[in-house]
Amino acid sequence: MISFDVDFGAFAESVPLPEAQLARIVRAFADHLPELSGEISVAFVDDAEIQRLNRMYRNLDKVTDVLSFAAGEGAGGPLGDVIISAPQAIRQAETGDIELEFVDLLVHGVLHIIGHDHETAEDAARMFPLQDGIVAQALKV
Repeated sequence: MISFDVDFGAFAESVPLPEAQLARIVRAFADHLPELSGEISVAFVDDAEIQRLNRMYRNLDKVTDVLSFAAGEGAGGPLGDVIISAPQAIRQAETGDIELEFVDLLVHGVLHIIGHDHETAEDAARMFPLQDGIVAQALKV
């Protein structure tokens, strides 16, 4: 089973991911990917920081919504880091459903850490339905 170590930074009041929601995300991952085990560090940062990281690690000098860095350990150890731009997530919340946006970005980032991608149509056809299923389950109350 995965676990999250979350650093809300300055965004504790604006990021709607309380412990109960994080627990639902963990359960959804356990149901969809029962073999997944390890800790994922999650940090919420501002646009300047995510742009700096995007420039440094991806050579893209622009703001993005989420970055993922795999640690490669797993089996109960660190799986990697997910970095989310809280301001960008708030801006792009399509329906005004900010909780959905944050859950979607966190799940998306975790899937990248464990090797999923969407660079090709075939990869996207595997990743996005899995992402949608985990998000839908995590948002059920």
